[in-house]
Amino acid sequence: MTDPPLWRQAYDAAERRVTPHADRLVRTPSFAVGAAVLRRAQALARSSAEGVTARAWHLLNLPAGSDVSRLRTQIGALDREVRRLTVQLELERRRPAPPSPAAPGPDAEEPRAERA
Repeated sequence: MTDPPLWRQAYDAAERRVTPHADRLVRTPSFAVGAAVLRRAQALARSSAEGVTARAWHLLNLPAGSDVSRLRTQIGALDREVRRLTVQLELERRRPAPPSPAAPGPDAEEPRAERA
């Protein structure tokens, strides 16, 4: 059996030394608080950046990402509605037609006949 490549041996040696320390670190309450604070800071930075870029795109009279997302949502809703109506129309077409009323006699006036 051949030995693993040199890079793999170095990686495994570093992992054996670092893993126990990292494991102890991530199980501390301060790490959880720090991760939560970092997550909130990232969310705040992202929302601020999105607001600035959206205003910049709107100044150039171009759609921002939020506009595109809203349009995609609306298109999805329209697509679902068209599919629902298509299914409903097909069901109506396949339904047998009700019996038609008796044909009018020769003296009956046609509903669309022009009046003199």
